[in-house]
Amino acid sequence: MSEDQSENEEEVTFVGMPGGGRKRNDTVVMGAVQRRLEAMYPYMKGHWQRIAFESASLGEELDMSQEALEQLRMCAYLMDIGMIDESIHVLIANCSETGVDYMQNPDVRRTVERHPVMGARKLEELGFPRPIILAVRHHHEWYNGWGYPDGLSGVAIPLLARLLAVADAFVSITSDRPFRQGGTPAEALEEIIGYAGVQFDPWAVPALEKIVTQKTHATESLIDKTLDLALEDFES
Repeated sequence: MSEDQSENEEEVTFVGMPGGGRKRNDTVVMGAVQRRLEAMYPYMKGHWQRIAFESASLGEELDMSQEALEQLRMCAYLMDIGMIDESIHVLIANCSETGVDYMQNPDVRRTVERHPVMGARKLEELGFPRPIILAVRHHHEWYNGWGYPDGLSGVAIPLLARLLAVADAFVSITSDRPFRQGGTPAEALEEIIGYAGVQFDPWAVPALEKIVTQKTHATESLIDKTLDLALEDFES
């Protein structure tokens, strides 16, 4: 049996096709996916909400339509539906308990890299729109063609997937994991800029840089105002 045939027969069991011809409720499916993922990977609680926020911020900075922004948010909640597969979860859980980065293990890595295809197939089975399915399938492609699952490059990678990749990287780098502490936004931005045109869309990275810079300045301004008010109170 080929690997593709084997994957076709695998089930992501917690959500199924709505019975009786009922209309799919996207919000219900998104919420169910998020709850199941957070139960299976508790250290990633809030991960997908943050990706939804950051990817939508990128889309707004790039003047995308309201429809595209809604698609980005939906993709953020659904992008890792393939990670619900029990064979993937068991391998990651075993690594997490030992504090090891599971992607450094070649056998685990090969299994985990199947999740975009498995997720896309499940969303297709559930009747999600084509742009959502393609974004989920291709959110781990690299701009230079070194990613997976199909080795797409440049603008052949769907735009939604390219923006998800940037948002996912930023959120992941700035989040704590069992095998490392999260970095600062400045550290995440520096790493992502270094991979612009390699892993990430060079058109999207400057938008992230602008967003992070604006947030940093807003935070610094708030701190300055707080210190000024504290000083005024002290002097009075």
